[in-house]
Amino acid sequence: MMARDGTVMDWALRTGIVQWLTQTVGSKRLLDRLAAAFFAVVCLAISAYALVRPDYNWDMVAYVATALEDRHSDPVELHAETWKLIGERASDTQLYALQQSNPYNLNQWQNPADFQSQLSMYRVKVAYIATLRALEPVVGLVNAAILLSVLPSLALGGFCLFWLAREDALQGAFVLAPLLVLADYAHMTTAVVPDMLVSLVSFVAIYLLLRKRDLAACVLLFASVFLRPDNIILVFALLLTAIAFGWRVLPLLITFVAALAGGMIVARLGGHPGWWAHFYFSCVQIQNSMANFHPDFSLVDFARGYVRGAVVAVMDNEWPAILALLLAGWALLARAGRTRGGRENALIFALAIGTLGKFASFPLPDDRFFFVFIGAMSMMLVTMWKPRFDTAVAQRAA
Repeated sequence: MMARDGTVMDWALRTGIVQWLTQTVGSKRLLDRLAAAFFAVVCLAISAYALVRPDYNWDMVAYVATALEDRHSDPVELHAETWKLIGERASDTQLYALQQSNPYNLNQWQNPADFQSQLSMYRVKVAYIATLRALEPVVGLVNAAILLSVLPSLALGGFCLFWLAREDALQGAFVLAPLLVLADYAHMTTAVVPDMLVSLVSFVAIYLLLRKRDLAACVLLFASVFLRPDNIILVFALLLTAIAFGWRVLPLLITFVAALAGGMIVARLGGHPGWWAHFYFSCVQIQNSMANFHPDFSLVDFARGYVRGAVVAVMDNEWPAILALLLAGWALLARAGRTRGGRENALIFALAIGTLGKFASFPLPDDRFFFVFIGAMSMMLVTMWKPRFDTAVAQRAA
């Protein structure tokens, strides 16, 4: 309620409420603990929901099928076994959505050969597929796919708290949690895709680079490319940053070249249709079959893909707005003298150009494709800012 002759805060000051809050919840130690507890509750609640209500999406079906290819080469057998496993966990409503909700899904449900032809775009995630197969004897393929989103989500949440604590910025968890949720943390946990796992590996690599443990970071960055090949954009952005900011270039150069060569070998062995065919499928027009699909390059279709990606990104996704907010926050922190020298600014630069590079290389608009960059930028800016709500309350009371 607004006081007649002043603001709500003025009224609170006169009645002693702010002084009471300062004495009871205004201590740094207590607010640090409350922030950590808040962040932990958010992560645990999202993970619990993902276990109870996982998102049975099309990618989940494709990843399960790809993991089964080592024992079912016949399209009909592969198709039948995949849907048998999915059907044991999914509800009738979820199965209908997966099988008949649109013409593409219906065709994949009705045509085993077309279904198998799609898997060439999934085989390239060799480390993710290998992890699914490793967990299969313990929990089964479908449960393994769900756990490979939930467990990395919990680990990422725990690692963020560790990072905040090391930087004496635990109260920043009050800000970081909603930023990560807006950046797609919740959906990535419920969706059965490798994005949360590659995000965890990338966050740890960025932290190691911040601590100047370049060799360990490069090992993780190299591994991340085999979880999602497009994470090579992060490696390339870091390589450019190393050149621009005078880091040791050789470790990142070797990592980039090795990851690029390894990715090309994996793509060839897995029968990947190539960048342009994949671009056309994902950004221009979806194809029922990828068998022998080699469309001629077209500047018109190329431009259509980028226009579509930009429009959908701005209209239906959050990452462009969050990126603008983070860049503005970076500028304000620099103006206030809160940014630090060394690698902090360089890494934010790398993540910023990596975000733009990710879209430039393949204009898929979904938030989850940019989470590594947006989430890590949020993390680093919060640790630079180190918000102190206890100090703010005490200063206002004084």
